[in-house]
Amino acid sequence: MLLGKSRSVRGRIAAILVAATAIAAIGAGVPWLGARLRLWGWPEPSSWYGVLLGLVGGAIVFFEMAIWPRKWLRRLRLVPTKIWMRLHIWFGLVCLPVILVHAGFGFGGPLSAFTLILFLLVTASGIWGLVIQQMLPEKLLAEVPGETVASQIEFVADVHSAEAMRLVESLTTAPPEYDAFDPRAAQLQKVAARGEPLVTGNPAMELMRFRDTVLVPFLRGDAKRKSPLRTRTESQRRFTLLRDSLPETATTVVRRLEELAALRRQWDFQSRLNLWLHGWLILHLPLSIAMTGFMVIHAVRALKYW
Repeated sequence: MLLGKSRSVRGRIAAILVAATAIAAIGAGVPWLGARLRLWGWPEPSSWYGVLLGLVGGAIVFFEMAIWPRKWLRRLRLVPTKIWMRLHIWFGLVCLPVILVHAGFGFGGPLSAFTLILFLLVTASGIWGLVIQQMLPEKLLAEVPGETVASQIEFVADVHSAEAMRLVESLTTAPPEYDAFDPRAAQLQKVAARGEPLVTGNPAMELMRFRDTVLVPFLRGDAKRKSPLRTRTESQRRFTLLRDSLPETATTVVRRLEELAALRRQWDFQSRLNLWLHGWLILHLPLSIAMTGFMVIHAVRALKYW
């Protein structure tokens, strides 16, 4: 969710952090400072306004949690997603000072303390997730020009692996006999004119060994961490050595093999960015559910004895 009018990532992140700090400082700082200066009484959770702030904070929390069931009802198009997300973010920031003042800037008993800690963790993880969503999409566009659908990476990788196998075979296998009735007649005529493989002997063996032990396992994702192709520098070195050992007529094929390896590196980087981009929800969502549950228990017990 990209926010702010600034086109730069730093500008948007600065806007988020300034807004969060300002809301917390004004919403919670003013009541705290006034109480310290004895301009008014210290906030008490059991006072009428303390209970009122608790009810307001609880209502905001329930609204925040409604974003999850809303995904199941998005076909109804009740509220545009962009507007709902903006409300989710801003209400979440406003809820922080509301709950702090409601708690009287203290933790209270074990139940209220645990609930408040969960609430602070939820707020912090939400802000962190929002910051990440400003940084990573820009980085993805800049460093992964060959981006593909994340769920299709392994499928496309298998297609590229098969292509690499065919390309190497086209260099190391004797060309087929020319057939004038084949729809690929013009192309096959050029291939058949060679009469023998483009690459033979030790260079052919080295090329097939490179394909089977280095390139194809890397393209399929079987050797991401151990493969010499995982870094651009080492990959360029290996392909340069390979290119120098083969005839010039094989340059086009080697260049394509290098492109396939580069695409796989980009997709691995894309996968890591996607993990960071969406991984914060693994922390944010369980904490939110736990916090909401303890908040309900805390509210029922507090109102029971109020």
